[in-house]
Amino acid sequence: MLKNYFITAFRNLARQRSFSLINIAGLTLGISGALVIFLIVRFELSFDDFHTKSDRIYRVLSGSPKDPALNDAGTPHGLKVILENDFPEIEKVAVVYKPNPEKTQIEVHEELSREPSIAYVSPAFYEIFDFEWISGSPQKSLGKAGQVVIDETLAEKYFRGDAMGKSIRLNNAQELVVSGILKAMPKNTDYPIRMAISHATFEQSEEYKETYGGSRSSYYQTFVLLKPNVFAEVIDTRFPGMIAKYLGEDFADNYMTHELQPLEEVHFSSQIDNFSERTVSKESINSLALVGIFLLITACINFINLTTAQAVKRSKEVGVRKVLGSSRQQLIGQFMGETALLTFMAILISYLLAANLLPPLGSFLNLPLDFSLMNEWVTWLFLFGIGIVVSILAGFYPSLVLSAFRPVSSLKNTYASRSSKGIILRKGLIIFQFALSQVLIICTVVVLSQMHYFNNASLGFDQEAVLTADLPRSNHDKVETLRNDMSQLSSIKDISFSLNTPAATINKYWTYFMHQASSEERKISEIKFIDSNFLTFYGIPLIAGHNVQPLGDSTDLVVNETFLKEIGITDPEKALGEQISFYGTEGEIIGVVQDFHSMSLKEEIPPLMMIRAPGFFQKASFKVEMSRSQEAIAAVEQQWRSAFPDYYFSYEFLDNDLATMYEQERKTSKLLSIFAGIAIFIGCLGLYGLISFMAIQKEKEVGIRKVLGGSIQHIVYLFTKDFVLLLGVAFLMAAPVAYYFMQQWLADFTYSISISWWMFVIAALVGLVIALLTVSFKSVKAALANPAEALRSE
Repeated sequence: MLKNYFITAFRNLARQRSFSLINIAGLTLGISGALVIFLIVRFELSFDDFHTKSDRIYRVLSGSPKDPALNDAGTPHGLKVILENDFPEIEKVAVVYKPNPEKTQIEVHEELSREPSIAYVSPAFYEIFDFEWISGSPQKSLGKAGQVVIDETLAEKYFRGDAMGKSIRLNNAQELVVSGILKAMPKNTDYPIRMAISHATFEQSEEYKETYGGSRSSYYQTFVLLKPNVFAEVIDTRFPGMIAKYLGEDFADNYMTHELQPLEEVHFSSQIDNFSERTVSKESINSLALVGIFLLITACINFINLTTAQAVKRSKEVGVRKVLGSSRQQLIGQFMGETALLTFMAILISYLLAANLLPPLGSFLNLPLDFSLMNEWVTWLFLFGIGIVVSILAGFYPSLVLSAFRPVSSLKNTYASRSSKGIILRKGLIIFQFALSQVLIICTVVVLSQMHYFNNASLGFDQEAVLTADLPRSNHDKVETLRNDMSQLSSIKDISFSLNTPAATINKYWTYFMHQASSEERKISEIKFIDSNFLTFYGIPLIAGHNVQPLGDSTDLVVNETFLKEIGITDPEKALGEQISFYGTEGEIIGVVQDFHSMSLKEEIPPLMMIRAPGFFQKASFKVEMSRSQEAIAAVEQQWRSAFPDYYFSYEFLDNDLATMYEQERKTSKLLSIFAGIAIFIGCLGLYGLISFMAIQKEKEVGIRKVLGGSIQHIVYLFTKDFVLLLGVAFLMAAPVAYYFMQQWLADFTYSISISWWMFVIAALVGLVIALLTVSFKSVKAALANPAEALRSE
């Protein structure tokens, strides 16, 4: 019996090659899309889940009691000792400090380079986290100053594998000895530290403060391993008392908080950085998983419509089988088996397709996706589950329809002349299928519109043709010499030196300040250290007062409009001369600039102070002639190497740097575009199935109309009018759903577009045009058919 089922299944597939190929293509696309989404979701959810104690590992967050938006992962120096001494519930404490990558360079074999994954690490970090060692151990390899541990990829890169005991020079000052080697960093960790320098080395630097204080860097992070059966909430409730003990009640009430963040939440904490420089929200993961489900449902609907459209052609087969004694259960088993066969053929093709597309897709999305993800047991289990679920969803209803044919009607071939009892269900499936497609199209239009807004919105400063380079720590005279030398270059139009660019992605400084005239309450502001050319260079307009002076350090302040709102002044002219206390000194407001975006458009414009302080300059900005950009880059590099021969040179265009702020949204738009296209294509296959069914149902009607003089245009209209109605209903269902989801998504951005009517019109037109092209192909073919063939049995 089973052998007969398989023989029959293969014969039917071969006999109806075109429909079999369309069925397999639809299932393959749906399963391939779902498989790729599963691998992406699985990868994102796997971050740092390989640590055996992950359920007891927490990161310490810091923030302000009065402004939760200021929370970050930075902790003050000295916190580690306090946690070890005052909290017996904590088993181990580790600190990790990632130095500014723009200021950190290494020298190996007299070659200068930069490695993005360098950090100062205490030994306990590798006792808390399960990164695998090849040589060395945490305490022996990271217990003393001057020690460094590298992973095997760097060992091979710099020392051809023989790295133990070799030297690495850090920042032209510190000799480090390789004392341990780690296995290559896993791709699914938020702490891919490929070069770990002993924290004891950092403790010898001027940057390190031994005691617990109020200042912190977001890249100086503290991790704790709680003892078994200890709840994080218990530690959180004791932090205010700890802060009051060491910094005072006022600090605990107004300026500092701590809380523990579970390790499992680090990758999904989109507002707080980690060392992998990428996070993803759980909402995005859930939305992506939902898209995968949409694709599978769409593929199943497509299969149902195509199979039932061909049901009439198998009516005689069903009649013969029933006359020969086959039961309905046996027929259902036959047709379900055929569905399973098609499904698992589609799964095999999907696996091969995904395996080949995964690396280029990973490169396209800037994700480390490769073939290794395909061979995990979870992936095989997922594919098997997909096979069972799709076989049931796609095969159950068609098997019921086919097995229900009455033998007499089937053998007389009168089934096609009867009205289809399932046409309402099939139309409902088409509506649902295209409603899903319309939701994806509308979401894609909205996301692309938001990305267009990000890319083209005015930031309040000029970002075009700006080349930036990192300044080494150097004296003021060298910087001014560099300015003078580069001013002579014809390819350089203007130069400015500062702490960072107007909207820097890293290296941002914040400070508490007080406005003495109005309040003793301390507030927080971003602070930028600029030269006298900064405002002119970036086209930032002054609306009151004047610029900073061109020479010497100064405490004169240029502030933005938001800063004035923070101190309760509405008239910029009245702010001039006001005294501001910050960093233990007094400053006077001498100028007010128009607000500009110093953060991404996802965040509010913060209060901002700008002062001239050449000792803090860490960025050089050059306005270049873009038609001569390569010449400008070569000239800058030549001058740079002449001025700073012992420092690594790197450059970047400002607009490229700003674009990294929206990397996650760019990935979202790419993924939505890809999967919306797949859903539309599968939906069109479903439409083809339904129009094929209707063509069979209306075969004699079309023949009679042609004999009576009906035109091709009229017959095409006869087929398409119903589909336009179906698409209209699908759009009405999709529009409010898409609007709700997109409103939730846009709510995460401080500056965003408004969802407009034209976005829905575009989505509706795209769906309508594609659907009509699909329907017209089959309806024109039906209209051109010879009426004699249809009416022969009459």
